[in-house]
Amino acid sequence: MEFLITESQLRTLLSEEEKSQLGSYMKKLNTFTKQIVNQVFKSYGINLRMLLTWGTSVGGLVLPLDYFLRSGEFNLTEEQRGLVLAGLAFSLFFETKRPMTKLFSQIKKEGLQDVFNAGLRKGEDLKTAFIDFISSVSQGSKAFIDTIAYSFLIPIIADISSIASGTQDIDEASILIAERLLSSGVILISSQTLSELIKKILKRLR
Repeated sequence: MEFLITESQLRTLLSEEEKSQLGSYMKKLNTFTKQIVNQVFKSYGINLRMLLTWGTSVGGLVLPLDYFLRSGEFNLTEEQRGLVLAGLAFSLFFETKRPMTKLFSQIKKEGLQDVFNAGLRKGEDLKTAFIDFISSVSQGSKAFIDTIAYSFLIPIIADISSIASGTQDIDEASILIAERLLSSGVILISSQTLSELIKKILKRLR
């Protein structure tokens, strides 16, 4: 049996911040990136503040890899896991290799090359799948950084999919989702641009 929610129900669902994962999850992603930056600086003296420019997007791409590293297959300290995640973030998100010299040197010194390579394979698969999905949705060629900047959507695709299957008003839903995400204050994308992309995603996921 299929259930549809009304416009007023949708507004209620997306306006209750404590019950909605959308805004709070964005803050969680941004905080996660800050924790990596602070931990690597405290433990190894490596300054990675440039990660904070796109903190929420970096978190969206790297947080799933944190779950992977915590899966039990690897025996890492908190410091080592943060170091590997920082290396993965730079490898997957940024084209510049400048900060990577110190990171790779420390990763090698800690004997974490195999762990890093395993995480990188997972990360490359995730990044490729996401870029392909966004490219197919937007139906236009975008620069890499323009596409990967939306990676904060990765952990909430399931939430967006649930909304897509439960509402008839795609336009209204896309605006409200964008407003909820932007209300977190940690996303550097305009409301119109984000709502247009979410509208396309909602249509695809339906």
